[in-house]
Amino acid sequence: MKVKKLILGFYNVNCYVVTLEKKPNSCFIIDPGADFKSIAAYIDQENLHPEFILNTHGHFDHLAAAPEMIEKYKIPFYLHKDEESIALNPEKNMSSLLGSNALSFKTYNLIDDDVLNLLEEHDIYIYEMPGHTPGSIIIKMQSFLFTGDLLFRGGVGRTDLPGGSSKNLASSLRKLKKFNPELVVSPGHGATSTLENEFSKNYYLSDDFLEGGINWF
Repeated sequence: MKVKKLILGFYNVNCYVVTLEKKPNSCFIIDPGADFKSIAAYIDQENLHPEFILNTHGHFDHLAAAPEMIEKYKIPFYLHKDEESIALNPEKNMSSLLGSNALSFKTYNLIDDDVLNLLEEHDIYIYEMPGHTPGSIIIKMQSFLFTGDLLFRGGVGRTDLPGGSSKNLASSLRKLKKFNPELVVSPGHGATSTLENEFSKNYYLSDDFLEGGINWF
């Protein structure tokens, strides 16, 4: 398994190209941000064959290149069902504000039991973590935890955008504290970390915050 982080677009989104252990020349893409050419260049340079796109949530900065990826590679684009209303609405996915063109998806696949079974065959596990958006997910694969905009190094995702909920975010962070602290945190923005580091240094994962500070949002 190889994980390549590409930092893309004006908002420096972390896009991840991850090889599949059972199919070493194949890969999948997590959060293809607003730079299709950079993603395609890396894939072609490494002679990889993309199998699918998996998005942690539906904001424009994390999926702007998805339509071009779908068109070029003829691959499915997987999204949580509760994120459908975000991805399909240019105002909610922020493309009407952040992008030069409003983005609304016509081709996508909702994550259902069949998709989950397919992913688990590749040791990919999906966890629902609403808060930043209604259908935010995190993705665990071996020692890596791709946290999208739920958790950053030293911070967490904002909840003041369409569909955000500070109550749901706090609930998701509580669930996160049950995960293996040795997992490598690969966030949607910023530097890599570990859960152990975040448990000890990230205020938003402290008991003080989760037991009362949430009311300060």
